[in-house]
Amino acid sequence: MKKSLLALAAILTLSTPVLAQQPAAPQAPMPQMTKEQMQQVMMRQMAMMAAMFDMRVSRLGFEETVNALKTAAEKRGWKVDRIQDVQAEMVKAGVKDARPMKVLHGCPPGANDKLAKAGQGKLPPLPCRYTVMDDKDGKVRVVKLNTGMIAKANPSEVGKVLGEVAAEEDALLQGLVQ
Repeated sequence: MKKSLLALAAILTLSTPVLAQQPAAPQAPMPQMTKEQMQQVMMRQMAMMAAMFDMRVSRLGFEETVNALKTAAEKRGWKVDRIQDVQAEMVKAGVKDARPMKVLHGCPPGANDKLAKAGQGKLPPLPCRYTVMDDKDGKVRVVKLNTGMIAKANPSEVGKVLGEVAAEEDALLQGLVQ
């Protein structure tokens, strides 16, 4: 197996200069889209991206939400690696009107081990981040990856593990968000 990978790497390395010297094959022209069609495509892409995240309104103030989230995670046995102060980093970078935003880094115990096993080591680890932000409308929001939606789209052992993680995340947020 290692010899096959080394041989493939050598072929790719040696053939890259040759391939780079060859003229590119002519490509068919892209069909022209109207402004309305482009806007429709962009709206569909934005809807898909929005579905990837689960955004909920907190019942508490900003700092209270951050503290309650950390406390709840620790009570459930989660390892909270850190809380990143994004607002402070933005201010340091020169953003004058940065709104309060903190990111809690933490995962349910064993979640990534279960996911690695279910995905046979071929999946990236879960990001396990929960963003708390004070929105312009005055509401405090908690944003996370929509693990439940991703679980439903995966009818395999991976989906089952993601479903368990989603249930744990929902339990974490219970009583904290609307």
